[in-house]
Amino acid sequence: IAKFSGKVLARGGRYQVMEGPAKFHRFVVIEFPTFEQGVACFTSPEYDRAAAFRRSGAGEVETVIVEAGDATR
Repeated sequence: IAKFSGKVLARGGRYQVMEGPAKFHRFVVIEFPTFEQGVACFTSPEYDRAAAFRRSGAGEVETVIVEAGDATR
């Protein structure tokens, strides 16, 4: 994450699902300076090596990268 200038904003704290299925029970929010840096992080060889453990049966995740958009400026 640091290699791509990412900053963890929230990890594993309290949460409440307000709508939709409660499929996941742990959440992480990471901020990157740009959309492209976020994509680069999660398509990097380093991430791929780390994720290999999870992909071999240790768990299931959903990763979504969202560009900030006009509302955050």
